[in-house]
Amino acid sequence: MSTSGTEAGALQWAIRDSLLSYVTRIARGTSEVSGGAQEGEGGTFRFPLTRAVQEGADWRLSFAGSVRLRAHHGHLDILIQDPEVAIGPEGGVLATHVAGAPDALLPLVALSPAEPLGADGRLQWSDVEAALAGNAVEMFGSVYAAGTEMAPIGIEFALDS
Repeated sequence: MSTSGTEAGALQWAIRDSLLSYVTRIARGTSEVSGGAQEGEGGTFRFPLTRAVQEGADWRLSFAGSVRLRAHHGHLDILIQDPEVAIGPEGGVLATHVAGAPDALLPLVALSPAEPLGADGRLQWSDVEAALAGNAVEMFGSVYAAGTEMAPIGIEFALDS
């Protein structure tokens, strides 16, 4: 089953409260969104769904937009661009496209096992636990160790009719 970008859906993620607070309040840095991503209440970022494909009990989901957190005159520069999620009953991963290498994906967080709730032609994952992936430690300034709890993610989208 596949759904196109014309269907309503999104990934919502606040990344990590302490990180956002540090960047925007303490370090007086910036949080910038582009490409369709939006910043909502409480620092939650929303990335619109562009593609959803079911593979057995798992889902592969692609989203548009980017969030860039910058501080310390660019020494801290975190870019989350066109995220992709693979999720299912065995767990999953949220990854970002790497700037300058559009086909390269960097896993950001490991996701706990999750199955979607379905109602009224929509699928929804709520508060899926996320832990920092080892490959992303450097991207986050080596402040957090692999396995550090990050903000949970939420995903919702309409199924094809």
